[in-house]
Amino acid sequence: MTFVSTDVGDWYKNVSRIRYCSDLQDSTLVSLLELASGKIFLDDWMSARPWLIIPIKDLSLAKSSLQNCLNPEERKKLIMAMLTDVLTSAKRVQSLDRICVLSPNEEILKFASNLGTRTIREPGLSLNPALEFAISRAKAEGADSVLIIPGDVPLITPRDIREIISLAEEEKVVVISPSKDRGTNALLLKPPDVISLKFGGESFPVHLKEAFKTGAKVKIYHSESIAFDIDKPEDLLRVKIVAPHTRTADFLSSLEKDRILDNKV
Repeated sequence: MTFVSTDVGDWYKNVSRIRYCSDLQDSTLVSLLELASGKIFLDDWMSARPWLIIPIKDLSLAKSSLQNCLNPEERKKLIMAMLTDVLTSAKRVQSLDRICVLSPNEEILKFASNLGTRTIREPGLSLNPALEFAISRAKAEGADSVLIIPGDVPLITPRDIREIISLAEEEKVVVISPSKDRGTNALLLKPPDVISLKFGGESFPVHLKEAFKTGAKVKIYHSESIAFDIDKPEDLLRVKIVAPHTRTADFLSSLEKDRILDNKV
C-alpha cells in the first residue's frame, strides 16, 4: 500500500489526511492529444521537474553489511544490478529534468554512462558533502529542485517517483519518504538547498526537523517499495520472492546462494 500524508503533525498522530495512489500507466510522448486520451500523466506535464541524483559509494566500501554472504565481486555486481533497476524506473518518468549518478568510482560512472545516464564524479567525499557537491552543480545549471534516491532501492516504481514529484507544488517544500529503519530513501528539495542534508542512520526524523526549521511545507510519502532497501541477507531473499522480474532478482538467482540465504527471514 502506498499513501501520502500531507500533514506531518497528523501523521505522527495516525490521523493523517491520506491520498491513495491509483494505478498509473507509462507514457512516451508529451502532447495534448495524448493527455486527452489518458496516455500521459498530468503530473508529468505540469509538476516540478527536478534533477534526480542517485549517490553510489566507492565499490570497495559499499554493502559491507553483506560481506558474510557475498564476496566483494558479488557485492559489486549486486550494486550494479540494483542501480539498473532504479534507473529503469527513473527513465520512465518524464517529469524528471535530468537523471544523474553521483560517485567517486570510475567503474560505476562508466557503467551508468553506458546506460545513457549523466554522471557526476565527486572526489571521494562522505555522503552528505558529496550530495551537496552535486546539488551545487545542479543549481549552477538552473535546477529549481532535486530528488535524491539511493541506488539500493530496486523495488522503486515509476509511480513512486511521479507521486513524489507531484507533491512538490509549493515554492518551498520538502518531500520525504522513509526507509524501513527510519532512514531516508527519497528526499525532494525545492529549492535544492532548502535544508541541510543529514543522511546516515535514522535520518528521517532528523530531516523532518531540518525541514521544520526552514518553514518549508513538509510532506511525507509512504511506500513499501521505497521503504525497502537492501542491507541484510534476508533482504536479498525478499527481492527474489516479491520482485522476480527485477535485474536484482535475476542476479541473485544466478548466484545460486539459496543455501546461504535460507532461514534468514
